[in-house]
Amino acid sequence: MQDNSTLGDSAYRTIREWILERLIKPGDALVEGNLASQLGMSRTPVREALRRLEQEGLLNAIPGKGFFVDSLSPADLAEIYDLREVVEGLAARLLARRIMPEQAEKLKELAAKADDESATINDEIAFHSAVVEMCGNHRVAEAVRLFCLHVFTYDERLHRLTSDGRIVIPGEGRIANAHSELAEKIISRNAAEAEDEARRHVRTGRKTAAKLLLGIHDD
Repeated sequence: MQDNSTLGDSAYRTIREWILERLIKPGDALVEGNLASQLGMSRTPVREALRRLEQEGLLNAIPGKGFFVDSLSPADLAEIYDLREVVEGLAARLLARRIMPEQAEKLKELAAKADDESATINDEIAFHSAVVEMCGNHRVAEAVRLFCLHVFTYDERLHRLTSDGRIVIPGEGRIANAHSELAEKIISRNAAEAEDEARRHVRTGRKTAAKLLLGIHDD
């Protein structure tokens, strides 16, 4: 029998996926009893999952009414990318100061995959996650873990947002060799240039996200 902690993790992952895939839409109420029935578990792990999702900004708790799916506003997007720019820039700076030969090879391989025309959102996440994980600061990694919840791409076939890591990154959101250029800055051990390139990379992603997700054009 699974304990409540394990069930809570399972409920968290499932409900989060429903939210990110828009199976539960912004503004929808999440009822503990209904979710517990759907997931085949008691209310306790479901309640734990809802609280975690609230802490991560995907749900909004209204006293006396319950939990509701939050919507991604232009202000939310700006805040997420402001934080990503600072934190991922710091990660690139720190890694440039300490990168080892085997780490450099790994980073080159991941960058090449992320820059390929057939690259998926998982390939892009793998590259950025490696920079963060290898930078040597576990608090940076913990901060970025939350941002990954807001990694969306646009599925042109289904005309909807998705968090499906298998989706190929749309051509409109791709810049040739962007990941390889960032990798080279880090591998060159020039910490200042690595940070500048990482921040520029995130700013470009912010413009693409604003255009694809919110219809905002910032030329």
